[in-house]
Amino acid sequence: MFEIGGRYNRRRDLHDRYGGQQQGGISTPKTLDAIFLFTGSSGEAYGYRDEFRPDGVFWYTGEGQSGDMRFVRGNRAIRDHVADGKQLLLFEAFSRDVRFIGEATCIGYHTEQRPDVQGSERQAIVFELDLESSSGGSEQPSPLPVISHAPRYWGISLPELRGLATMSAPSMAPCERRMLLRCRSDAVRVYVLRRSAGICEACGRPAPFFTKAQRPYLEPHHILRLCDGGPDDPRHVAAVCPNCHREAHYGCEAMSLNDHLLKHVGSLELEAGAKSGHPSDS
Repeated sequence: MFEIGGRYNRRRDLHDRYGGQQQGGISTPKTLDAIFLFTGSSGEAYGYRDEFRPDGVFWYTGEGQSGDMRFVRGNRAIRDHVADGKQLLLFEAFSRDVRFIGEATCIGYHTEQRPDVQGSERQAIVFELDLESSSGGSEQPSPLPVISHAPRYWGISLPELRGLATMSAPSMAPCERRMLLRCRSDAVRVYVLRRSAGICEACGRPAPFFTKAQRPYLEPHHILRLCDGGPDDPRHVAAVCPNCHREAHYGCEAMSLNDHLLKHVGSLELEAGAKSGHPSDS
């Protein structure tokens, strides 16, 4: 019911329509089999810090501003969402609006020492979420190798590499899911760099220099920022020059630039999906 990358007014489009708590990062509407999760930099003032990890798993801080966090209310809802038949829907705050990032699955959690709102150390619950970043389809590609060898991705065909980059994880144990996500992250990074053919996908200029491996230097940019990360999906990642990369994060026109990139990269992937014979990719 929400479009990945779509912007919504939190009160009007979510709570007025479906209910749930209008404040805080975890909202549990009673009229919907879903849980709304909200992330953004404003939560850092209360000891919350959400981030993508190198293995592609998103760490999401539980709720509770003071003292040790416990598995009550929203924290319990996230932990038990599969057993309860509830979806996890993740949004990122943008000014007065929120942007839908995608559906998530809680594949684990841990606790670690973090400061609370008073600055006192406490045990914080950190949920480990797998972002369902692709639209999926009825057919699942063959699994990736257990060990990722990113260098080999420069030698295979671009369509084959795209197949690895757009793969969605089948049902498997958490450790296996993490390994697949790590492999897929490598494939996405190399794929978007090769897709660009050395031309910045933001400004259209050639890469500023060549690397020691004699490849054009561009940087993968997650268009759906999500705390300097984003779902590893070729439709949401662009190859950009260092200057455009900084502008996309810190420029006064960052929102417009990212919206442009989302449309541009989306059109590239729509074309690539049509050529590959997999229209579900789009």
